[in-house]
Amino acid sequence: MADVLIVGGGIVGLLSALELADRGREVVLVDAPSLHPPASWAGGGILSPLYHWRYPEPMNRLTLDGPRRYRALVRRLAGPALAAADLNESGLWVEAAGEEAERGLAWAQDHGQRCQVAPLSAHLPAGRAGEGLWFPDVGNIRNPRMLKGLRDGLAALGVTRVEARVTEVTPTARGGEVILDNGERLAAPTVLISAGAWSASLLAPLGVSLPLFPAKGEMLLYRLPPGQVRATILTEQGYLIPRSDGAVLAGSTLTQGDASTSPTAPARRRLETMAVNILPMLADCQPARHWAGVRPGAARDWPWLGPVPGTDGIFAAVGHHRNGLVSAPASAELLAQLMCGETPFVDPADYSLESSSPSS
Repeated sequence: MADVLIVGGGIVGLLSALELADRGREVVLVDAPSLHPPASWAGGGILSPLYHWRYPEPMNRLTLDGPRRYRALVRRLAGPALAAADLNESGLWVEAAGEEAERGLAWAQDHGQRCQVAPLSAHLPAGRAGEGLWFPDVGNIRNPRMLKGLRDGLAALGVTRVEARVTEVTPTARGGEVILDNGERLAAPTVLISAGAWSASLLAPLGVSLPLFPAKGEMLLYRLPPGQVRATILTEQGYLIPRSDGAVLAGSTLTQGDASTSPTAPARRRLETMAVNILPMLADCQPARHWAGVRPGAARDWPWLGPVPGTDGIFAAVGHHRNGLVSAPASAELLAQLMCGETPFVDPADYSLESSSPSS
């Protein structure tokens, strides 16, 4: 029997498996990527929340050192699936002026983040004019390759991967039992529910009701010569994300309550309009790809991480919404510390599921 069962193979589940394997735990990860592709597979990979200073401190604690954590992960996992070039450290330019810029500068100073006022033309010479804030230490990760690198790394550590859909998680005297769609049952003294937008249906029978919902997002990819977009560009309408090979991602739409993964024509038109507004030369380019993913939406701006009330050994990691990638390394560390009886690096009370329990 495994020490830990992890339900969900997105970035939080994979990094939690890594943290636990590093602590000597025997881990089995259960995932059904063909049915529910991870949100972290489809996202843009910006290593910062959008407009960071608009978020509460519980999210800041999980995201501030995201770039540092990903640098360490890339160094550790570099190989056929993940290369150093898949971490683009070109920085982040955020459109902001007046009071908004003052808020951003004050937030950066308070949180020890390098930031300065800079024109858009410094990072996007062919684009429109604009003033904003420049965060030189915030890059982006090529998230599909990070996931592949993690899967390879976990296999090398002996983590077992089971491709199946989990239909139910039931508590046992210690831990829980996971029921698969093929009728198979797996049990372990520790279970982590980290199934993204589909976690709510697994938590409800355990008496946990959280304001979770699927949130569909669509993105485009353009093929350009390297260097046309020199940094990640964030505006109120959307963003452009450069890859090291010249590819540029344009994103993203957000449709709450939509769990479909088929791209739509209206979303494509909105994204094309946004992208051309930032970089006019894209008017002469056809997107090379258009895709959709489903984020684990939530009605608050930071996730729930910790034990499921009324159980002994069942944990949940849910509600990361648009910030799953950047907050995943810290989320996984906190979860592993709680599971293994270690002193958490942050106060876990802010992330507790206790308030969702009917008995609380």
